[in-house]
Amino acid sequence: MLKLTFVGEPALQPVLDKVGREAGLRVNLLAGTLSEIKATPFGQLLAGVVASDVAVSALPDIFAREGVRCEVL
Repeated sequence: MLKLTFVGEPALQPVLDKVGREAGLRVNLLAGTLSEIKATPFGQLLAGVVASDVAVSALPDIFAREGVRCEVL
């Protein structure tokens, strides 16, 4: 399971789609929110990993390159 946190511009971009294509990542979205804090977009997603071409432990670094915090739960 992954908890993804998006702050600023990444919250408005298709980051999950991009990383999904690059890493062969398939997920089930379980919950999500998108809001603004002091005019800055902020979002969180909770996703269950169904399949991945890379080790799940490598995903935080891959998402970090896109400006997204990823926690493996």
